[in-house]
Formats: sequence, C-alpha cells, structure tokens
Amino acid sequence: MAVQVVVFDVMGTLFDLAPVRRKLGELGAPEGALEAWFGRMLHSAAALTIVGEFRPFSEIGETTLRATLAQLEVDPDGAAEVLQALGALDAYPEATQAFDLLDEAGVPAVTLTNGGREHTERLLERAGLRHRVQRVITVDEVQAYKPHREPYLHTARTLGLPPAALALIAAHGWDVVGARAASLTAVWIDRLEKRWPFPTDEPPTARDLVEAVELALARSE
Repeated sequence: MAVQVVVFDVMGTLFDLAPVRRKLGELGAPEGALEAWFGRMLHSAAALTIVGEFRPFSEIGETTLRATLAQLEVDPDGAAEVLQALGALDAYPEATQAFDLLDEAGVPAVTLTNGGREHTERLLERAGLRHRVQRVITVDEVQAYKPHREPYLHTARTLGLPPAALALIAAHGWDVVGARAASLTAVWIDRLEKRWPFPTDEPPTARDLVEAVELALARSE
C-alpha cells in the first residue's frame, strides 16, 4: 500500500539531544549517561504499560533521571537542570529540507511521541516547524507508551487511514519494531544507535531525515 502520511518520532529523531548530553557532562556524568537515562526511562515506561499503569512522561523522566544520576554517583538534584535542557533542543539542520520534500510530494506529516503535548508543541514552535506538522499525537491519548502497538494504531485511527498507509521515521530501533508490529511501514535513522540492535530483519535505513523521507516517499510511488 502506498504511504499517505509520514509519522515522525520527536526526541532524537527530529530534535538533537546534544544540549541534554552537554548538561549531563557539566554535572560530572560520564559519557553514555544520556543513553543510560533514556534506556532506563524506556524500560520504566514499558514496564508500566505492560502492567496496565500510566504516568505522564514528565514524571517518568524525572524519577528515572534521578535514579540514573544516583547510580552514576552524580548529585540527583542536578536533574532539574537536565530536564530544563530538554526544552532547548534544536531541530536537526536538515529537518526543513525533509519537510520541503514532503510538501513537494503532497504527503502530510504528523508527530507521534512518548513526550508530553505541551513540550512537543513548544519544541516545534521554537524550531519554526509547527506549521509543517498536521497533527501532534502523544501517547497520553491512549495511556500506553511506544513501542506498544496501541499508539501507532491510534495514530492510524485518528487519521482515518489503515496502518499500512503510514510510514514512521524514527532514530530508535525499538520505535521501528513497535511500528512494524502495528503494520506501519518504518524507516530507521541510524545516527544514534549505529547498528540495528534487534535480531530481526533490518528495516530501510537512512543516515538523516532527508534520506529517511526519500525512502518513505519511494514507498509511496
């Protein structure tokens, strides 16, 4: 089925996490602290989803960050500074070109994020990209975190399209796995993880947002 909508993940995919990485370093956290925190955050969100509980991203983000800092022997009270940096993320430099390609092809874009709506809206506005996104969809709407199938299926229902008509673009392998389990097409950007981290077939792989959009559009032809 031809791709009719491109669905972007937000943090780490559209937006560069470099400010958060720098802030962790300033607090004395070792290299890899960002990955340790995000891994713990995803694990906690997934655990809550599995047992049928839901807490807002802001709560999970803070508790897992404080736990990660404590484990790394860094003062957990520095968590507030790190969380503040999440609101100062810049879009990757090729993001505008990627949206231009979608506009030229007449394919709309939406976002689907584990993050909160207000945070996501602010990031898009700050980057001058909000008008390029048809709809901001968050896991709060279904109270289940990605990579559970439900956020992806909810996105398809919200848009009135079959899942196969949607293409997810994400820089996280787990996000791609979830999207494919829900019958979406998916393109993986490898700039964060470098190698496909799952013992499953590797998805279409791109180096950046422009190449990812090109791969998604190629499936629309």
